[in-house]
Amino acid sequence: MELRNITTFLRVAELQNFTHAAEELGYSQSAVTVQIKQLETELGVPLFERIGRSVRLTQPGQSFLLYANEILRAAERAKNAVREAPEPEGLLRVGSMESLSASVVSRLVPLFHEKFPRVKIVVSTARAEGLLDMMRRNDVDFIYLVDDTHYSPDWEIPLCRREEIYLVAAPGHPLAKRRGLTLADIVEEKFVLTEEREGYRKPFDQQLAERGLMVNPILEIGSTEVVRRMVEEGFGISLLPMYVISRSLAEGRLVRLDVPEFHAAMYRQIIRHKNKWVTPQMQGFIDLIREEALT
Repeated sequence: MELRNITTFLRVAELQNFTHAAEELGYSQSAVTVQIKQLETELGVPLFERIGRSVRLTQPGQSFLLYANEILRAAERAKNAVREAPEPEGLLRVGSMESLSASVVSRLVPLFHEKFPRVKIVVSTARAEGLLDMMRRNDVDFIYLVDDTHYSPDWEIPLCRREEIYLVAAPGHPLAKRRGLTLADIVEEKFVLTEEREGYRKPFDQQLAERGLMVNPILEIGSTEVVRRMVEEGFGISLLPMYVISRSLAEGRLVRLDVPEFHAAMYRQIIRHKNKWVTPQMQGFIDLIREEALT
């Protein structure tokens, strides 16, 4: 039932004249006639008696008149409710890698909560392919990952930023002050690494393989925060992205090893489906991530 047809019905009922109603509404008389006929067909009853030039409501038309006014008032209330944009509430579903959740997302949640206190955040963690699957199934509102670049014509990518990856150690480690190290110099060291399938570890394993080298880590664990803390305490060396170690480097708890032949980077990305309706809270969290990434 179209609101336009109901509005036309009310104007004809008030003026009791198709021509005058058409003039007030800015329609042709034939358009008004068509709209009333559409409404009558939909309701299955005649709404007006047309005898000569006289136009009067039928009994069903009089009954519908009460409901027609209420329908338009309800539609106006609904329109106003949307336009008033009440304080956002509900659920925000974010898909992220564990390392980003621990290093970035957790720091942004308090800032987000200040702006959107009635929104609950649910963060689901997985590796890159798992996150992409979540987005395709609409299990999350957007995903935040570090990996090779991804692209699809069905996606929007509000952030794609190069993220450097470094070999690091505690300041007191024997290799910390040595310059011009090679990968061959470090492969026998104690390594604490994230799991082999973690995205930013791939270039390290690839460059080792190109030189016929490999490492045997004393620990592989999914948590980058555990890796970072263990290396800070002097328990081996590791490979970590800049967003995980930036604060530790600034505060002198970690140092970058000087290995000139090793260069690695991945891309920090926010991805959402282009057909996903972007709520204020969704845009707000994306903006926070972008601001953090670009500072």
